[in-house]
Amino acid sequence: KIHVARFGDAPKDVAPLEFVRPLSDLCLRSAALHFRNRPTFAGVPERYKDRLAALITTDLPLHVSAPLIDSEIYWKRCASDLFEHVVPEDHGHSWKQLFFEKVVEEALEKFDGTEASVPALMSLLNTARDFVFKLKLRQFISNYNLTFLFESLPNLYSLDVTFGSRDVGMKYERYIFGMKLADAESLALQLPRTERLTTLVLNENILDDEKMRRLVTGLRDNCTITSLDLAHNKISDRGVRSLCKCLGKDSVLADLNLCDNQVHSEGGKFIGRALQANGSLMSLNLRLNRLGEKGGCYVFEGLKTNGQLAALNISGNGLGDGGGQGEAVRVFAAMVRVNGCLRKVDLSSNGLGPEAGVILRDAFEENRIITDLDVRVNKFTDEVSVSLRGMIQRNRDAARPGPR
Repeated sequence: KIHVARFGDAPKDVAPLEFVRPLSDLCLRSAALHFRNRPTFAGVPERYKDRLAALITTDLPLHVSAPLIDSEIYWKRCASDLFEHVVPEDHGHSWKQLFFEKVVEEALEKFDGTEASVPALMSLLNTARDFVFKLKLRQFISNYNLTFLFESLPNLYSLDVTFGSRDVGMKYERYIFGMKLADAESLALQLPRTERLTTLVLNENILDDEKMRRLVTGLRDNCTITSLDLAHNKISDRGVRSLCKCLGKDSVLADLNLCDNQVHSEGGKFIGRALQANGSLMSLNLRLNRLGEKGGCYVFEGLKTNGQLAALNISGNGLGDGGGQGEAVRVFAAMVRVNGCLRKVDLSSNGLGPEAGVILRDAFEENRIITDLDVRVNKFTDEVSVSLRGMIQRNRDAARPGPR
């Protein structure tokens, strides 16, 4: 009776032991309620910090919460409030990194380049500079100097950017799509200066030979980029010739993607020559180009003396001649007999005929290195296809570590 007179009746859905809340809970609730006016964790024991972070409102100004709150519980709540279907595994396994990278991406994609929008963007970048490591921009305004981006985000190691606009509806104008010469020059100026950037993705940018030539002026002096993705552009032989200047003996590039461009046999010649001297490239994707039989020969000749490339995708390049018995297959067969590093090859969709299949089968009887071979959508006989699968399985079994 005394307890009821002093504290009132306990709610029916609250257990008796929880009727009087612990003092620690009351303090945490009070600290969370007034955190906006007194943003500090000073005096809060370490074991209570996550509990306090779980109570703090998620609409705090970012310049207040960013340097002060490290709790993943808080940043998971912030990210879940703003974004759907996001996982921290794509952002360094950190909810805080995820939140700031997504917020910065959204701000950069909406940036229109006007003077009125610059202060807010620069303020956000200054707040997020220590927490942004990778960006994927589905659209970014063309003809805008990129210096601010690299200077504001010193930890940026991966940049995936598509220049131009998306979702324009009835406002379609061809000039608003793709990278412009000014963009290529601006990016090229920053590439030699960056100390952290290791991955550069420029997909679907209408990147042609002249823009490629401008980019190469920066790529040649860059010593950090190990992965370069130029897929789905308009790079042809002249552009490849410029790019191959970045594949010399001092190159650090390990992964190059030229999928779905306009590379013909002359471009294959430049790539083959570069492969003879290159000692860094480990993966090369030439899928959906126009190398033809002659271009394929050049590439495979270059691989005879290459000691580093482990994965090659050359599918959809018309390596077979009209009858599907092209010389490229013979050069490839000679190459796999002497190459000791190639592990994965994709020769699918090349119009290779039955004789080409027999040539490959004979070559793989001597090859014990390649463990992944794709020859689908060719014209091999069932017998040859079965033999090739068996040889590849033999190589895989041999590559597995045995019992200790």
